[in-house]
Amino acid sequence: MNNSIKINIIKGTNQIGGCITEIQSDKARIIIDFGEDLDNENKFSENVPKIDGLTVGIPKYDAVFITHSHQDHIGLIDRILPSIPVYVEEKSKKIYELTCGFNNKKCRENIKIIKFRKGRFDSADILINDMIIKYYKVDHSAYNSAMVLIKCHEKTILHTGDFRNHGYKGDKFIPTLNEIVSNNISYNKEETIDCLITEGTCFDRNNNITVTEQDLSDKASQIFSKYNQIFIMQSSTNIDRITSFFKASIKTRKKFIEDVFTANITLELGGNIPNPKFDDNKVSVWEPAIYKFCKSKEFREKYIEPLVKYKHVESVYGDYAMMVKSSMYPDIKMLYNKGKITNACLVYSMWHNYLKKPDVELFVNKVQALGIDFVELHTSGHANLDTVRLSAKILKPKNVIPIHTKNKEKAREIFENAVILDDNEQIEI
Repeated sequence: MNNSIKINIIKGTNQIGGCITEIQSDKARIIIDFGEDLDNENKFSENVPKIDGLTVGIPKYDAVFITHSHQDHIGLIDRILPSIPVYVEEKSKKIYELTCGFNNKKCRENIKIIKFRKGRFDSADILINDMIIKYYKVDHSAYNSAMVLIKCHEKTILHTGDFRNHGYKGDKFIPTLNEIVSNNISYNKEETIDCLITEGTCFDRNNNITVTEQDLSDKASQIFSKYNQIFIMQSSTNIDRITSFFKASIKTRKKFIEDVFTANITLELGGNIPNPKFDDNKVSVWEPAIYKFCKSKEFREKYIEPLVKYKHVESVYGDYAMMVKSSMYPDIKMLYNKGKITNACLVYSMWHNYLKKPDVELFVNKVQALGIDFVELHTSGHANLDTVRLSAKILKPKNVIPIHTKNKEKAREIFENAVILDDNEQIEI
């Protein structure tokens, strides 16, 4: 019997987003992540790779594991052969389903749920033939993102997914890595991890000074205090960022208004996440004008009508902070014409390059033409170089494979044991 484990980065050794990792043993063959590419126009592309046994032909894979709900990691799972189970963390699954619903996209049906254990940052073991797979919750700009640990033949592989340590769960980063180490010392090896497959999004950024989410919220409070109305342009799935801006709005005594898509997500996640069920009407809902005419009766019954009771019209009669999308210029123009915008600012809080997208660029220009100021306020969802180095220092991996990067050669400067691969180049450990 051959006890080696084969690793093949099908996609992702020279790109950010759309990474596909294959791990194969004697008895099991799995995939980690299957999402959309980010193309040269800074938008997602449904360029579905034809992979024998995964998207075409007779099934040859035992399972697919998704690290988090961003479209570049989960966006193409509906194209996987129906009989192959896809594992997704339970809240990430809800976000995925809502995203499909609002984008009129087919939603994958054969999804198996992974749950983080109550009070802990890991999941129960998932058995796939001779592999043991476990999820570990990690800080990222997507809710309940995970690192994926694979054990097989006394070998251990850790796939980091996307991660950082400067968000609101950043204080759990080192304890989580230490727990991964403690769970693997029984193998009595100098190296804790035989292979670390790590994201390298920031390998081409030499600046290690990263703004924390709390610092961003403090800065937002300073900006909010200068204006009567704030329009916030950010990802609805970035729950940390929603929290940061909600805290700033409360501090500056502004009503916090979520668009319908955001409100559906925050209500689904619940808990301490800013959502319309908060007491004292702290969060209200805005139905964008575009939904009044272009959505079906079924859509309205499922996603809009349950939120009608949270639509507090009086929220726009004073100072407020409203989450907006590029499709919401008619809403802003209507508020402007009715005198509900007196001293306003548009706060942009996403990757800078998305500003080059035609719809975003047009939206920003039209908003500024109304005399609304524009401010960029953002922090990355990805680990800086010091954080990546820290992860390797704690985990002590025998091999490190960089993915999710456009500068994989940088890994040679960061890790003593970097293994630089091309797409579809296979190694054994």
